[in-house]
Amino acid sequence: MVPAFASGRGQDILRILHREAPHLEVHYDGMGTRVTLDWMEHPDFIREAAGLQKTWRWCRRVSSKSDRKKALDADVIVTTSGMLDGGPVIWYLNRLRHSSANGILLTGYQAEGSGGRMLLERRKLRIFGRITPVELEVDQFTLSNHAGHSELCSFARDCAPKHLVIFHADQEAREALSEEIAQEMKVHLPVNGTELRLS
Repeated sequence: MVPAFASGRGQDILRILHREAPHLEVHYDGMGTRVTLDWMEHPDFIREAAGLQKTWRWCRRVSSKSDRKKALDADVIVTTSGMLDGGPVIWYLNRLRHSSANGILLTGYQAEGSGGRMLLERRKLRIFGRITPVELEVDQFTLSNHAGHSELCSFARDCAPKHLVIFHADQEAREALSEEIAQEMKVHLPVNGTELRLS
């Protein structure tokens, strides 16, 4: 099983599997299926849109309870949530954790306090409210979609917006980005639950 983030990572994993192991039966479940459909409605904004469409036709999409049960026999299940904090991945792991023939391939950062971090550090996972031992092989691969400080500053400068909103980073990183580029554009560091008006 490959837990994957719905936007970007899931599609990357499907493309890699299609390219490297097209003989495998791969099932795709979770919010990423809807995200992918939305993406494919806008092919001009997708790198190698034809390749994504070909990958989409190749994999089997899970869209019902019966599809989910069939996926249990697949070679690979790619599903949300990438940090093992909810979603279909919990349903699958609850059923697959009993067989040592199964394994978990983590493909992204596992934040402190996340289910994925607990799995890596303690070989346990919260499954339907209970801390449960998971004695499967667990591997972690680094497939980061994140840019570093200098890349983010360069990207912001290249776009040259009047306003820049930084919302998906820890406070220290947000402040460091703001300090570097605040002379060039208006930088906003919103807090969850507050309204931000740009004029």
